[in-house]
Order: sequence, then C-alpha cells, then structure tokens
Amino acid sequence: MREFEILARGLFRPDQLIITYHPSLCMPTSPAIQQWMDTLWAQKLVEAQERGISLFDAPLYRFVDAETSVDGALHLTLGDTCYKEYVTTRVPAFSRGRLRQELGNALAVCSVMETGDGYILLDKRQGVDVYVGRYHVNGGFFERGRDSLENGRPDPIGAMRREIREETGIQFADIAEHYCLGLVYDTATPHAELCFLTRLHISLAEVKTRVPEEDEIKQLGTLYVTEQSLREFITRNRGNISATGEPNLLLYGELLYGKKWL
Repeated sequence: MREFEILARGLFRPDQLIITYHPSLCMPTSPAIQQWMDTLWAQKLVEAQERGISLFDAPLYRFVDAETSVDGALHLTLGDTCYKEYVTTRVPAFSRGRLRQELGNALAVCSVMETGDGYILLDKRQGVDVYVGRYHVNGGFFERGRDSLENGRPDPIGAMRREIREETGIQFADIAEHYCLGLVYDTATPHAELCFLTRLHISLAEVKTRVPEEDEIKQLGTLYVTEQSLREFITRNRGNISATGEPNLLLYGELLYGKKWL
C-alpha cells in the first residue's frame, strides 16, 4: 500500500513559493483531545528516553492548503502547530477516521542533494523518531521562529538550508541552486512535506570533507545517478525508503527523464 500522496508537482523556483500564513489556523481541539495529547506525549517522552532518542517539543508550521496557479507558482496556506501535536495525532488510534484538517498536519522539508559530479546523497535513518532503518533524503521539520525571515514570514528555503548544514556540513556557498519539485503528504505518519532538489557546486569528494553540525546522519550513502540506477534503487528498496523520500526521488527522476520514466 502506498504511504504517500503527491499533492502538487512541478519545478518551482524559490520566488514561486507563495505563502499565506495565519497563526490562527490551528488544529481544532477540545478538552478530551488535549488530555489525549498530554497523556500520550508523556508516554512518548518515556519511550524516547528508554530508546536513547532525542524527543522534544518545538513550534512548527501547519499545512492547511496548497494550489498551483496559471503563472507556475505554488501557493501554500500555513498555520501553527508543534511537534507534540504532530507526534500525538499521527498515531492510528487518533488519526484513523479523522479528516486531515482535524490533525496536527505539521509541514516538513526534504531534498534530493545532487553533487557537481552526478551523485545524490542518501542516509539510513537511525536514532530518530520516524523512518528508522529506512533510506531517506536530507530533511526535517519546518520550525516557526527558527525558519522565519526577519519580518516573521515562513522561509522554507532557509529551513532546507539549515537542515542540510546541520546534517551534512554543506554550506550555503556550496549550493548552486534550489528548486521545489512539489508537495507530498505522508499518509502513514500524517504530515505534509515540501520536496526540493538542491544542486551543489562541489563534488562528492568535497562533500565528504564537510563536517556536520549534528550527528543525526550516522552514515551518508551515495548513488551515482543514471536513468537505470535511479529506477533500480527505488524498485529494489520499495518499502525501505521513507514515505516522503520515495516521492522526492520519483519527482527528481521525472524531472531528469520525463513523465514516461515515472
């Protein structure tokens, strides 16, 4: 069963991501829902500590709506949520039978990273909250405040650059260009994710000299990309790629090789 839905696809420059942000667009709650979240969050904190996983609350952006316009832009409507809300409303006992608008609907970002000599970077998730043991592209959640411009506007490109820097040590000067390839929705652990392509100036050998700021990626994998190698990697690892990493790779392949490849 497919774990994701592609909500929007295209090739969007950074200036073609148009965001409308209203902090009041939060998940509907009640005293009973709040009690559910408080109780489950306490349990999750204990479980995370036992497993040696870092788990903490953080203010996040909430996905509300998306549409593409005739001028080629991707319009996003965002509100407020937090990591606690995401963790406690993604579980099937809560999410099953509810509309997406009734969930935390946190928004994350992820990116295929392409080196100057034709490799992409992959990691197998370890010591994290979701997608443990599965291949994933670089990414993380889109945090309010931390990933906002000086005027308070959400900055998804800044969020993506931060995640890349923290997880790989790759700096802004190493990046040639960013494109957004679309928006996907993880139906297994319900949340939305903006999928990017980040093209680097530097080679794979230079990437390996960069020092990550965090130790989230235990082992950075690579794939030299051809039409055949990318198809074979996705096919061979079906079910062993994260629910947002797989569509990111599919959208990347579609960009390189056309819709027939996909």
